[in-house]
Amino acid sequence: MDLNRKRVASAVRVRELIDAAFATRYQDLRTMLRLSSRAVALAEEKRHELPAELVVAAWTQYGNAFRIAGRYDEAEKALQRAAALPVSDQATKINLLEITANLYRITGRSEAAIRLLTEVIEMQRPGGDSNSMARTYNLLGITYLRNGDRRRALRSYRTALDLFTADAAPDVVASTGHNIVEILLEEKRLGAAASILVILEPFYSRLTSTRLAAKAEWARARLCRELKHFSAARMAYERAYELMSSDPLSPEIAELAKEMAELPPPDLSPA
Repeated sequence: MDLNRKRVASAVRVRELIDAAFATRYQDLRTMLRLSSRAVALAEEKRHELPAELVVAAWTQYGNAFRIAGRYDEAEKALQRAAALPVSDQATKINLLEITANLYRITGRSEAAIRLLTEVIEMQRPGGDSNSMARTYNLLGITYLRNGDRRRALRSYRTALDLFTADAAPDVVASTGHNIVEILLEEKRLGAAASILVILEPFYSRLTSTRLAAKAEWARARLCRELKHFSAARMAYERAYELMSSDPLSPEIAELAKEMAELPPPDLSPA
C-alpha cells in the first residue's frame, strides 16, 4: 500500500510540475524552463513507477520550453526523446505532434510541420472535440503563412474561428483572431482588420496571458500605423512594450521595439 501511495504521489507531482511549467509559458520563461527541467528529472528518476504517457508528457513539455525560449537544438533533442518512448494515450500523442510541428515550422521545415498537423486533425475528427481541432487549424494556418501560402493560412484561421464553441479558451480565440488581423493588414484590408479587432474586444478582458494582452495592443498599434494615426499607434506600441517587458526573455520583444522605432517622430510643432 505504501508503494502504491508513493507511485501516486510521484505521478501527481510530475503532472503538477508539467502543468505549472505550461501555465507560465507566456509570463516567465525562466520559471517555465526550471519547472520543465524538474518535471523531467523526477519523471526519469521515478519512470519505473509512472505511466509511460506521463514520462512522454514531461519530455514534451521540456522540449516545448526550449522551443519557446529559442533553444531549438535542445528542443529537438527533448522532443526526439519523447517520440522514442511508447505512448498509447491519444491526447499525449497529439500534444507531442503539435509541439514538434511548431518546432519544425520555426526551424524552416514547414512542409514536415504541415504533414504532422494534418495527421493530428485526422486523429481528432472521430472524437468531435471542435475546440481542439480549432487550435490545430490555427497552428496549421500559422504554418501555411510561414510557408508563404497566405490563402490556405487565412482559410485555416477562419475554419478555426468557425469551430470554436462558447466555452473555448479566450487566449486561443484571441490568438487566432490576431493571426487573421495580421494577414488582413498585410493585404491592406484595414476595414476588415478593424472589424475583427472589434469582434475580439470582449475576449481581451478575459485574457490570462500577459503576452497575448501585449499582442492585442500590438495588433491595434499596427492598424493605427497603417491608418497613419501615428499618435494612437505610438500609445498602443508603448502599452504593448510595457506588457511584453514583464518578460525580458520574450523572443518577440526585439521585433516590437524595432517597429516602435520606425514610427515617424511625434509632431511637436505648435498647433
